[in-house]
Amino acid sequence: MMELTRRATLATSAAVATVSIRPTHAATGKTYVLVHGAWHGGWCWREVAAKLRQAGHAVFTPTLAGMGERAHLMSPAVNLSTHAADIVNVIEWEELTDVILVGHSYSCHVISLVADRLKPRLRHLVFLDGTPAREAQAFIPAAAAAERRKTAREGYLLDPPPVTNLGIPDGHPQAAWVKRRMTAHTLNGVTEIVRFQNGGHAGVAKTFIRCTAGRAGQPDPVADMIKADPEWAWRTIDTGHDAMITAPDELSAMLLAIT
Repeated sequence: MMELTRRATLATSAAVATVSIRPTHAATGKTYVLVHGAWHGGWCWREVAAKLRQAGHAVFTPTLAGMGERAHLMSPAVNLSTHAADIVNVIEWEELTDVILVGHSYSCHVISLVADRLKPRLRHLVFLDGTPAREAQAFIPAAAAAERRKTAREGYLLDPPPVTNLGIPDGHPQAAWVKRRMTAHTLNGVTEIVRFQNGGHAGVAKTFIRCTAGRAGQPDPVADMIKADPEWAWRTIDTGHDAMITAPDELSAMLLAIT
């Protein structure tokens, strides 16, 4: 009898342990996949991800191949298609559906390619201060790519810029943290020509968030394109380019407001 009781207790404990590791977000919660931009990693979403999870939602912050904690995977073979595959695999292996997919800066191109492949799994696309991908074009023009290749380390590596170039003041409390974590970005990511198979991001609800600090008086061709398209919503945050660092509260509120 004592042995049976002991086995029953162990079985109950194992069941409790199994339940405890399941996702804790409510069944009605949303699913966010946040994709960082050049030189960053999943680490940059730390504060935003925490706020979304506190609100009861599932949040994934993958790091693209060759950056952040995956810097050891960097090679000339890593390009935009590699990074799109990184995110496609997260969505497929985690069996995610109804996803709110957020891309920052360079990763506005990444999520455009993901949408081309996984459109039925997506609920909403959010483009944070970056240019949406367009058929037969790269993230940067060919002339600019040729100039950058002349100075790129090992012919393809773009070392991180000063954080001030990303809209983070030197005196910002997170400036040193960001400097320590940024890693080289592949030039082959920003020079790859986009080829869609399924219309890219067309047909998916979309929001564009423009970071407006330092842009006063500058033309914004993206704004004209987006405001004329009913598939898009246009939002602004009065902060620098790295809004997840400099304005996590405002950015989180905008993401939470997406229905």
